[in-house]
Amino acid sequence: MTTNNSLFQPQGRAFVKNIISGDTVVLRGKPVGGPPPERIVSFSNGSAPRVGSVKEPEREEEFAFQSREYLRKLLIGKEVAFKIEYTTTTNKRDFGVLSIAPPGIDGETNVTKLMVKAGWLKVKAPSGKNQLTEEQGILAEMEAGAQIAQNGMYSGESGVRKVSNEFPVSMQDFVEKNKGKEIPAIIEQVRDGATYRVLLLLPTGHVYTTLQLSGLRAPTVRKDIPGTPDLVEPFGEESRYFVESRLLQREVTITIEGTSSNNLIGSVNFPAGNIAEALLSEGLATIANWSITLVTGGAAKLRAAETKAKEKKLRLWKDYVAKQKINNSNFEAVVTKILGPDLIQVQPVGSTQERKIAIASVRSPKPKEPKEAGYIVDAREFLRSKLIGKKVQVNIDYIKPAQGEFEERECATVKVGDVNIGEKLIAQGLAGLLKYKRDDDNRASNYDQLLAAEEAAIKGLLGIHSGKEKEVEKIDDASENITQARKYFPSLQRLGTVNGVVEFVSSGSRFKVRIPSQRIKITLVLGGIRCPRAARPGEEPEPFGQEALDYANRKVLQRDVEISIEGQDKVGGFIGTLLLTGRHNFAVLLAAAGFAEVHEYSAKQSPYAKELLQAGEEAKKARKGIWSIKDPYAVEENGAGYEVTETPVEDTNKLPEAKPAVVSEISGGNVVFLQFLGDEIKRLEKMMVDFANFHKTSNAPAYTPKTGEYVSAKFTADDQWYRARVKKINHEGDKKTYQILYIDYGNSQTVTSDRLRPLDARFSTMTLPAQASEAEFAYLNMPKRDADYGEDLYDHLRDILEDQKLDVRTVGKVTGASGGQVLSVLLYEVGNKTESINEKLVRDGYATVAKVQIKRMQRMKAEGKNVGVLEKLVSLQEEAKRNRAGMWRYGDCTEDD
Repeated sequence: MTTNNSLFQPQGRAFVKNIISGDTVVLRGKPVGGPPPERIVSFSNGSAPRVGSVKEPEREEEFAFQSREYLRKLLIGKEVAFKIEYTTTTNKRDFGVLSIAPPGIDGETNVTKLMVKAGWLKVKAPSGKNQLTEEQGILAEMEAGAQIAQNGMYSGESGVRKVSNEFPVSMQDFVEKNKGKEIPAIIEQVRDGATYRVLLLLPTGHVYTTLQLSGLRAPTVRKDIPGTPDLVEPFGEESRYFVESRLLQREVTITIEGTSSNNLIGSVNFPAGNIAEALLSEGLATIANWSITLVTGGAAKLRAAETKAKEKKLRLWKDYVAKQKINNSNFEAVVTKILGPDLIQVQPVGSTQERKIAIASVRSPKPKEPKEAGYIVDAREFLRSKLIGKKVQVNIDYIKPAQGEFEERECATVKVGDVNIGEKLIAQGLAGLLKYKRDDDNRASNYDQLLAAEEAAIKGLLGIHSGKEKEVEKIDDASENITQARKYFPSLQRLGTVNGVVEFVSSGSRFKVRIPSQRIKITLVLGGIRCPRAARPGEEPEPFGQEALDYANRKVLQRDVEISIEGQDKVGGFIGTLLLTGRHNFAVLLAAAGFAEVHEYSAKQSPYAKELLQAGEEAKKARKGIWSIKDPYAVEENGAGYEVTETPVEDTNKLPEAKPAVVSEISGGNVVFLQFLGDEIKRLEKMMVDFANFHKTSNAPAYTPKTGEYVSAKFTADDQWYRARVKKINHEGDKKTYQILYIDYGNSQTVTSDRLRPLDARFSTMTLPAQASEAEFAYLNMPKRDADYGEDLYDHLRDILEDQKLDVRTVGKVTGASGGQVLSVLLYEVGNKTESINEKLVRDGYATVAKVQIKRMQRMKAEGKNVGVLEKLVSLQEEAKRNRAGMWRYGDCTEDD
């Protein structure tokens, strides 16, 4: 407590801050530019029983508390007149007289007399040889009258109160029993704006304890504590004074709400309202998220009070910068795809564009945390079961800026009806809650409900809070190969109709389906129909192939379905029927939309033959889909052009038909980009003329695309516009650059946003697929440009491949360096059918045969299969070793592989 006597005259007026005992008070002046000065004054002619200390409250004298209470109720918070009669020389204590405003009590304004008359103050005897003064004589007569009247401490009753620093039961038990109840109390000390020492007036006795306001944090005030450095945070003293002037030694009610570190957590209500709301609205405290969920009645009023202070930039919020408002932040949408445990894809109602939405303030389970990783699948499945195909209300709360390899994200509160999806995820322990800095408003609009949900999940040891590792269910791929498929086929047929989930759509009629009850996934091919193929690298798309794929994605991707198995194909796929909710046959829907041709023979083997044939006929009559154009496939019994199955080349001597192509880009190592020659290249040439004319007149501004987005990009070498795709966004300080791939030519470069424009729909990949197909030399390992012999290889490839027409045989697909599927090819000079360029590269020591392919060759030979191409490559490699050609110049270059 700070005493500053220099600011007080020997007499004057002041306010009573608090009562130390029945004969001593603390006075304060008026605040000027901060908390006011204080002065302790004791009564000159009277003494009261001593109140117990903070550490030992039970050692107080009889009637001490009653004496103090009488004085507290008489004076606390009121203005009084004071007169200092003397100050001791040893401890500089001030002694004097206090007077209350007229008319006082029964005409008496002298506080000492009122206390003596009420029997709560004993008159001091004259010291030494001093005679009784007139004032002391009057007081002595009043004291005698109080004794006769049995007032106050002369009543004959016991004046010992039951008081302690400890609860009669454990604090935890006390809280459990009294949670939500209002307990009468007196605020005895204000440590800071949100932490008080309180006296609980319990029926069983009085208890001193520390109370922290729930949902609140006030600036720290720590002064004059022996052995502890002072710490006064900005606005700390002002916050404390705000509370002291309203609550100190006032009677209040405390709503018990929790406990933390042997302190009570609760709310304080006084006649003027709720002190927490008052502090927040004045900018003298901030929300404490760790305890906001404990607030009785919810946090809405406290949040509103804090928001008001932020808007006015009061005190603690003087430097506050409000987050930018988001236009069109509320909309209805349909969920089209679950992208992750906290990420969905939606299509706003009335729009054709899809948007990625992250669930605001939700932290998905950590993949590298063993006790959380197992819940990633559960979180995705929860979102799928609750959201896929459903109409939702989306409220964009904030936009998370791009960071590193992560693109910019719209973060939103997502609701299905009245159900908040983020809250449900957290409540079931399938996700955690993101924590934020005090002044970070980029959080979910319902953050307090999410806090409460997480607290309940932690208490219930649910999900990621269980402390236990969750084993991820193993799902076998029944279509991994024909042998595996044959193993499961009989049991799947016996089951008849079985429930499944479509996890991936390969084409309009080909799906990857998970069957939970069997713990397997299968490739399902719809029977009775043939769908046109969508675009594939190095292959021309069929008319309406992409439309069929898009239709299937909209209707069945990640949906609950029913399937029945009727047969098998040659590569592990299962032929059958897929029923949507309501038992709608999806093959019938495809045929009715004109996205599939009904194959009469196989359709008649299906129990849905009538519906299939009827749907197909109606689509033909209405000229829908594939029937809207002159159909080149209408009478082709073998179904040329339509996807039924996909047969891999097992016999490397039986190679696919060659297609003409040119190499448009040599990327180094064994990667090249090919342009397959045909009608589409002619279309590309025409498109590029239109593309150039379009950009001459287009006024589209520069913009900042996302990773994976198709764009128009201006090539730095000729300043012409080309179609491109954003591969990566680089962050260099405040600037961004974009690594792009020119999709029709295969070359890459890094550009700034002023060289990028949105790709107009007329030039999209739906109009003309990307013409550059990424490919790797089949069966080979080749050094990258920065490796030994890499630059020699690159120069050699330029010499033999650039400006040359080639024959390309695609033997399969492999996973490229970027993780996507690329073509695995054999390249031939036109007219040379006997020796591929792949073989020449091995013979001349520019490439080696991949060890995995050598092992494959050995396996196939053991199985009696023809391994012509591989065997020849291995033989040429041995020849190159013997001749010390290229990389073999100094010996075996594969020894360290």
